[in-house]
Amino acid sequence: MNAAHLFYYKNSPVSYHRFGKGSEILVAFHGYSQTSADFLYFENVLSEKFTVIAIDFFWHGQSEWLEAEDFTEYDMKMIVLGIQRQERLHASSFSVCSFSMGARMARALVRSFPHRINYFILISPPTFAFNRFLNFTTNNPIGLQVFRYFVQNNRKLMEWVKRLQKIGILNRSVYVFTSKFIGKPNRLEKVFKTWYAQRKLTTNFRSFAQLLNQHQIQTVLVAGKNDTITPQHKMIQYVQQLNNGRVFMISAKHELATLAIKEVFKTIFQ
Repeated sequence: MNAAHLFYYKNSPVSYHRFGKGSEILVAFHGYSQTSADFLYFENVLSEKFTVIAIDFFWHGQSEWLEAEDFTEYDMKMIVLGIQRQERLHASSFSVCSFSMGARMARALVRSFPHRINYFILISPPTFAFNRFLNFTTNNPIGLQVFRYFVQNNRKLMEWVKRLQKIGILNRSVYVFTSKFIGKPNRLEKVFKTWYAQRKLTTNFRSFAQLLNQHQIQTVLVAGKNDTITPQHKMIQYVQQLNNGRVFMISAKHELATLAIKEVFKTIFQ
């Protein structure tokens, strides 16, 4: 089986999987509660064209952020450059792929290397509303205080989420995510660590669209028709307005390892 590799950035271990023998590079980021190993499902459809570097975000796989300062876009850039050197990869351009939560890391990487990006692939990325919610809970002092309170009082979380969703303060995607992923004991602390580590990777989506257009980056959105966690209606409109945007609607829920996504990769790359 393809084993994980380790790269040390400062004092922090970063685990990743490498597979494929293609001349082009694809950097991939997984979703919450997954690991880079999940991308091995696509080895048979990506390996001829790409050498894939799938990276574990912190608190997933063997990756941990052990630095005193916040993780930033610059750190994301330096980690990718470090792995590139460690793996002796020399391609001048590369592509980026993400699933769900991984979109924040993927966008940070695109912003760091816009002149080097060929394809930018988003599979079921978080909604705009969810991004605003995440930013509030990790960057706003009040939101951060509330988040920390619920980490210490996990049982009260779902009670409040139900109330806020009922009166319309929280949208359904946030409610479903909370119910499925963090509504059970011992999960909220991992979510807090993961979200907090991402808190500096914010995106101004208007200027980001201008960046994608300016550098003619091929942007692909893969959206599940039955995805109740990250419904993609507004994201579809966003990608369709890009100069080089494509949208694939597939019969799937919020999931990565599906035959439908394999078929999308075949359509794009073969």
